[in-house]
Parts: sequence; structure tokens; C-alpha cells
Amino acid sequence: MKVGVLFSSRFEDPGEFLADARAMETAGVDSVWLQAQGDGLDPLLLLAAMAAVTSRLRLGLLQTSPVAGELQGKSPSPVTGELQGKSPSPAGGGAQGGGSDQRRIATLQQLSRNRMVELQFPSPASGGGQGGGSAEGWQRVEVPADRDAWASTLERAEKDGAYGVLVPFGPRLLDILRHPDDAIDRSDLILAQG
Repeated sequence: MKVGVLFSSRFEDPGEFLADARAMETAGVDSVWLQAQGDGLDPLLLLAAMAAVTSRLRLGLLQTSPVAGELQGKSPSPVTGELQGKSPSPAGGGAQGGGSDQRRIATLQQLSRNRMVELQFPSPASGGGQGGGSAEGWQRVEVPADRDAWASTLERAEKDGAYGVLVPFGPRLLDILRHPDDAIDRSDLILAQG
């Protein structure tokens, strides 16, 4: 089961932000994702920075679609140079035109050595928000409370035929991924992370 981690585009320390991306790669995560539209920083620039400090992680741009329902396919499709011929995309969410965003995505694809993926999810208003919904085989899930909850989440997603799970970033998730069979009390993380 693939695990994708949804990062926030807001952070206090850029070094910690990039260290978190490296930690997720070390923990065996398939991909890290940023929302295309939001109130944080430019997701394409953040993904470019992540591409510079990682070597295996796939870098995802999560689009929100107003259309309800699941999208076709089993896995995220790589963003390629073919974007130049497609209609403008709202990726980036700024005042820039779609052509500019397509060029930035194509540049990021080259910088990341073709590790960039794009995924479209139904919007939360159409029933595809947190804790449910799927697109191209990915299921959005919440950060697990503990290892048992994580195991049952993965099991449930596998039974549903999901390609992978998309979970928000959190120190608890990182601990679970790093120590999947370690049932020791890790409350020291709470003290270390605040």
C-alpha cells in the first residue's frame, strides 16, 4: 500500500520543512503532496525545494475539482511535457495564467527528474473532503491515533482497492512510519515537537 503525505504550505522554519520531507523519504513514504490552491506559499516552489533535497520521493500537486465522484485510473499519472497543449490549469492558484503554470510544472518535472505527479480530488463540498473520497485510487485518511489505528486504516484501504492513502503530515505519523512494530510509548515526541 502506497503512502502519500499531505504537507501544509505554511511553516515557520524552511529548514525543518525540508528536513520533514527528507524524514518522510527515509521512512519509506511514496510521495509528498501540496494543495495547488490554498492560503500558504506557492506549492510549485515548495515542491522544487523538496526535489532538491530528496531523490526518491514523488512530488505531488493536489488539485481540487468541483466535480463529485471518483476519477478514473489506478495510479497518479505523471505530469509530462504534454501539458503545453492542454487547457490552462489553476495550479498555483495565483493571478498567473494557466500557460505560465504549465511551464512552471514542466520545469519542476525536469528539476525533479520526472518525479512530479498531479492528482485531482473532488472538493470537500462535493463529498470528497478529509476522511473519505478518492481520486485515481488514492484515499484521503486522517492522521492515525496509534499503530493499531494505522494498521486498520491501511487494511481498510486495501480492501477498498485503493492504490494508496493520502494522510496529513504530523510527528505522530512520522513516528509510526519509522517504528511500525515498536509499541513503546513515544510521548517524548510531544515534548520535542511542542
